[in-house]
Amino acid sequence: MKKVIKSIFQYVGAILLAIVIAALLRFFIVDFYSIPSDSMYPTIEPGDFIVVNKMYMGARFYKNFDFLDGAHPETVRVPGFSSLKRNDVIVFNFPTHTNGRWDMDLGTFYVKRCIALPGDTLSIIAGINHINGKTGYGNMEEQQRLHHYRGEYAPGIYNAFPFDYWHRWNIQDFGPLYLPAAGATITIDTLNFSLYRHLIAYETQAPVHSQDRQLYIRDSLIREYTFQKNWYFVAGDQIFNSRDSRYIGPIPEDFIVGKASFVLTSKDPHTKKYVWRRFFKKIK
Repeated sequence: MKKVIKSIFQYVGAILLAIVIAALLRFFIVDFYSIPSDSMYPTIEPGDFIVVNKMYMGARFYKNFDFLDGAHPETVRVPGFSSLKRNDVIVFNFPTHTNGRWDMDLGTFYVKRCIALPGDTLSIIAGINHINGKTGYGNMEEQQRLHHYRGEYAPGIYNAFPFDYWHRWNIQDFGPLYLPAAGATITIDTLNFSLYRHLIAYETQAPVHSQDRQLYIRDSLIREYTFQKNWYFVAGDQIFNSRDSRYIGPIPEDFIVGKASFVLTSKDPHTKKYVWRRFFKKIK
């Protein structure tokens, strides 16, 4: 009888240990995501099951669980062994607008390519991405398609962030847009106020509104602002079929889960058959 009880305890202990190890792996080292859309095709295909490296820039944790009651989710990141680079493919929380507030959607994750880093200035000129005056970032083949495209766009696809009268940016001609780095101070004027409004509102978690093309935090006029966080510009490889920073604006480092490393498995979403050529394919 004692041997049976001992065997049961060993079996249960092994299961619990496996659960703990799996949880630690998911928390600190890697995570896994299934890809439903073609917005990153051909780099990532629908049906791919990808591995995301959390150690690359450091695992992200929630400071508390107040967000379960609707509060703003506060995060902390442990040190990683590298920092994001232009053209890295990342997984991040998509933003949500709840009660007029721009914040992290805890249940929605997107995978996109990091095009511009904090401190960069981005422009899209005739469909081609320019970062600090240089090209070569993002899917160049798709950018060439956009460069030569002369068809009619639907208004909701053609128009781009910040969707206002003064900028009138679109996916062929966009920017210049400075991506704030933590500690950077910029002057807020009657032209750029709409570019940074939701960024400042997110960082301060205070009511931010505009009046006469000037920006206010509560009732205080903002003439300059020092950013607390790093902000990134992301885009899908499928330029004509991707919801990304061209439409939602920059995303903060808080939102980023990690770097997409490789495709673990892949299954055709229509036939449900495994796509063996995709197994263990590096994402780059």
